[in-house]
Amino acid sequence: MSGFEILVIVLLIGGLIVPIWALVATVHFANRKQRGQLQSAQRCLAFTTLMDRLTNELRGDKKRAPIVLACIRELQAFPEYRDISVTMINDINVTGSTPYDQMLRNELQKTEAFLLEANT
Repeated sequence: MSGFEILVIVLLIGGLIVPIWALVATVHFANRKQRGQLQSAQRCLAFTTLMDRLTNELRGDKKRAPIVLACIRELQAFPEYRDISVTMINDINVTGSTPYDQMLRNELQKTEAFLLEANT
């Protein structure tokens, strides 16, 4: 192999292949960061939708206990918002002695314990 052939190979590798792979890597990591930001925004929207549903169910005249229980349990899926969730849970007062009331008390305690453990 002559010096000219070696020079052509080095120029091809250095001038074409390395910049193309650098561009591919840059695009990949930029898309990865955008996907992370989009996922964070989607989680925030899901959490606010859940909180809106929960406050509407608690505020309504006819409280639908199964929906409230499901909403309380779903708060465990959002440990990044634990401070808001725990504050909301502490504001819920359950008065009554029906089976749903007891289930709601238990679920409130379990969810609060889960979120506080997730903090550590």
